[in-house]
Amino acid sequence: MAITTSDFSSLTDDLQEIFNETSKNSIADSTGMKIFKVQKTNRRTYDYLAVHGLDVIKSVAQGADLPVASSDEGDTATWTQSRYGGIVSVTKDMRMFDLYDEIATLVRNATQDAFDKVDQSLADVLLFGWDTTYTDVFSDSITSTGPDSLALFSTAHTNGVSTSSATFRNIIRIVSSSTENAALSRQAIVDARRGAKTYSDPEGMVRPINLDTLVVAPANEDLAERIIFSSGVQGTPNVDSNPLNGKVSIKTWERLEADSAGTDKSAYWFMYDSKKVGNSLKALFAEKPSLDSPEQVYKNKNWEYSIDFYYTIGRGFPAFVWGSKGTNAA
Repeated sequence: MAITTSDFSSLTDDLQEIFNETSKNSIADSTGMKIFKVQKTNRRTYDYLAVHGLDVIKSVAQGADLPVASSDEGDTATWTQSRYGGIVSVTKDMRMFDLYDEIATLVRNATQDAFDKVDQSLADVLLFGWDTTYTDVFSDSITSTGPDSLALFSTAHTNGVSTSSATFRNIIRIVSSSTENAALSRQAIVDARRGAKTYSDPEGMVRPINLDTLVVAPANEDLAERIIFSSGVQGTPNVDSNPLNGKVSIKTWERLEADSAGTDKSAYWFMYDSKKVGNSLKALFAEKPSLDSPEQVYKNKNWEYSIDFYYTIGRGFPAFVWGSKGTNAA
């Protein structure tokens, strides 16, 4: 029996249910949304300010007033929402011949496409983290500098505080050989964790960054697990304990195998502080993906369901995420 105009409401309810289920599963499967801090915002532009360690706790003489906090305000940035979306057409032929499975598949695949592309766009932030511009999965030209006008991963990040000339790195290296973009290895992980733990704020106070999460492509999953989860030190015949076991978790992100241009990036690997990474990586949605029913039937008698959303990616203070292209052995 043909799907008629009287069936429009029930079909719309069915498609909304398919959309909601697919969205729920896609979000659960998205590694990017577990790494980035996902926020709702009602602003077209989002203004970011890096505020560094306060200089407030001091020795107080008996009877004296407590000191008032003074903050170090650093670099600023503005992130602007963009709209993305598309149309799923339920044609007259589909309705005439009751092609419900085809209709449902179209909506399911379109919904999956939306979330897959968001996830890839988040992965590209890391994979293109050495570049200041790139073309993303939506074919948009992206200016990818952070608040300090440098690429996400740099050997000379600044904090933007006028009274501080200190710089810091977040490109992973092996310290003993000064090997930049080190291949994934136990030593590279140990050195990155040490470097992050000794990070100092503009006041000269050590503010430890705990690189407790390792992110790899499937190509490096086996090696990563042997480095982190082995009871002894990986690759050695002795019975030394493995201090990394229990201190570092692993996330395998399929989208790190290649960037949106199809370039192999499977050797790339990253580490971040799970409690603070949201200060470095943000996904800001003015409107999350939604399915809307058509407001009218067009001349071709198609029922056009739309999926669209507004979001932007924010690159904040970069100290809490570190990366390596994995191209250089020790």
